[in-house]
Order: sequence, then structure tokens, then C-alpha cells
Amino acid sequence: MNLYSYQYLIHNFSVVNYLYIGLIIFVAAFILITGYIYYRNQNDFRFRNLFILVSLVGALVIAMQAGRISEQRSSDSQTGQTVQILKSIAKQKHVPINQVYSSSNALSDGMTIKVGKHFYVLNFNNDKTNYSMKETRLVSHPKYITKGQFKFGGGDNNGVDYGTIALKFIVGFIMIVLQINLSGKGNLAPSNALDQLQNYILGGIIGGVIYNSQITVLQFVAILLIWSVIVFTIKFLTSQSNILDSIVNGTPQVLIQDGKVNVRRALKNGINANELSFKLRTDGINDISNVKTATLEQNGQLTATTYSDDSVNYPIITDGQIDLTTMKHLKLTTDDVNKLLNEQHITLKNVYLGQFENGKLNIVPYPQNERITSKFKH
Repeated sequence: MNLYSYQYLIHNFSVVNYLYIGLIIFVAAFILITGYIYYRNQNDFRFRNLFILVSLVGALVIAMQAGRISEQRSSDSQTGQTVQILKSIAKQKHVPINQVYSSSNALSDGMTIKVGKHFYVLNFNNDKTNYSMKETRLVSHPKYITKGQFKFGGGDNNGVDYGTIALKFIVGFIMIVLQINLSGKGNLAPSNALDQLQNYILGGIIGGVIYNSQITVLQFVAILLIWSVIVFTIKFLTSQSNILDSIVNGTPQVLIQDGKVNVRRALKNGINANELSFKLRTDGINDISNVKTATLEQNGQLTATTYSDDSVNYPIITDGQIDLTTMKHLKLTTDDVNKLLNEQHITLKNVYLGQFENGKLNIVPYPQNERITSKFKH
């Protein structure tokens, strides 16, 4: 608990608040100077970025300090009432005014008053025209505030800790950058459900924790690490098992074949007629009868080919595993694929990418001595 002295309450808007005003003036002047430099060097892109950065930081500082000044001024009238009660109690208890402290600068029911060595609780009636005092004892030792404290970003009168929020923003930014780079930038253009889910939950964690003062920065880091471990564990497992990959990320679904719509499959994947028509129109296709194949990809996009286009050729081997859906579509068996691999004297686990074209299996192998067993698919 904080206990504020009489001197703090009557002088709280003196030197400290003039420092805030001085800081606002300095920041505003710095923004103007930077703006003038940018005006004189408009062809230099660096000065443009510098001006934007200084303006944003300056606007943040000005907003924080202006808010503190506004809050302080709005509480002056309430502080005046508290000061009068402290003077009255000091006179009543025959105690010097410098030995009287209050737990609040505004009158509130249940506020604590320290008079000399004794502590009292003040209870007010509804319109705060009279009060009663009852002696009490504190569980923990209070913190005595005797003078105003200058805080650049430590917090405001509402308990908002801007410094901690800024640190959480930085931690969240670093974690996003790390996940994007470690996962192969799949987050930037999600190709499957896991990439999309990773973005949603990571954004939700960062947004939900930043403004929660009860969660510390270390706890925030721990939460982000837990989610990262979960994500990369799932990526590892899906890279080792086609079955698990199809469960988590799904598989491409052919919705239109030779101009005929598989209605049951479309509805099973949540695609109604209006949405199917819209997706085709975005590809410049207005007549379904002209569609040779239309496949709903793992990221929800529709890949459509007409009879005038070449057929989409899906890989039959990815990351050392056979794509069973593509294999069945090409009317091949596992023995057929293994036979084609044996003809090229290569094993399945050493194939990075394999496509079946014109009766031949075109293979992109892993570089020799660089095969990594835990390759993540992007």
C-alpha cells in the first residue's frame, strides 16, 4: 500500500509536472527539426524513415505525458477535499500535519489514514458530507510517498505500465520473426491449416497478454516458447507421417472433374454453389462445362484448369514420402513407384521432390551428405 504525505498532495503538480511539460516541448522541437532535415533531403529515403520513426516515438511520448498532466489536473479538485480532511484530522488528534498520510488523493470509502503512529479507516456516507474513523492495523508495511516522481514510461495513475507493455511488444515481435524464419516463412503465405492456425494463435497470445498486467514478461516468454514447441513438434510429426499430415493439414480435393461437380465432396468441405462459382470467376472461368479439373487446395484456394490448359501435375513424392492421393489419382501402386525409383538407383528417403510425367518419374534428390531426417514441409 502507498501512503501519500500532506506535502505530496499539495505539491504534486509542481516541479514534477513542469518536467513533463518540458519533455513534451523538447520532443515536439525534435520532431520539427527532423521534419526540416527531411524537407531539405527529400530524395534521401533514409531521412524519410527517420522522420517517420521520430514522429511516431515523439507522438507516443507526448501522448503519455499529456495524459499524465490531464489526469493530474482533473484530480486537483478531489485532492483539495482530501487535504482539508487531513488538516482537520491532524488538528483533532493534535498531530503535526507532516505526520499525516493518506492512501488516496481522492475521497473514497475505506481509505486508510496514518496519523502519527496510528492507522485509521475512514468510512463516508453516500454524499461524502460526513465520515467516521475506526482504528485499524496493516498487514504489511506501507510505502511512504513524500514527493512527486518523474516517470518517463513507468506507468500512469490508472496503473498502466507502459514500460512493461513496450517490453512485451518487443518480445512478441522477436518471437514472430523467429517463428517466421525458423518455419521457412510459411506464415507469410499460409499453405495449409497449421500455418494459418499458427498465425491466429500467436496473434491471440501476444494481443491477450500484452495488456494483462498480471502476466509478467518472463511468463509471457514462457507462454510463447510453449506454443513454439507445440507448433514445431506438430511440424516434425506431420513431416514424418502422411496420415497425420492429412489429418492436420488435409489433402487436395478434386471438386470438378471433366465439367462435372462432385456436390457431395464440395459440401463436405464447406463449399456451397455460390462460393464455388465465385472461386471459378476469380480464375476467369464462367462456364463449369469448360473445367477439366478444379481442386480445392490445402490452404482453401481453388486451382482450376480448363481443356485449353495443361493439366496440373501434383508431386507424387515430397520430403521422402509418397503422396497416396496423387498416386491413386495417377492410377499407380506403391510397387510401381518403388520400381521407378529402383530404375534410377535411388531410395525413397533420399527424394526431395518427385513428379510423374509422360510415364517417367522426374526426381529432385536431396544433396549428398545433407539429408536431414526432420525436414519440415513448407
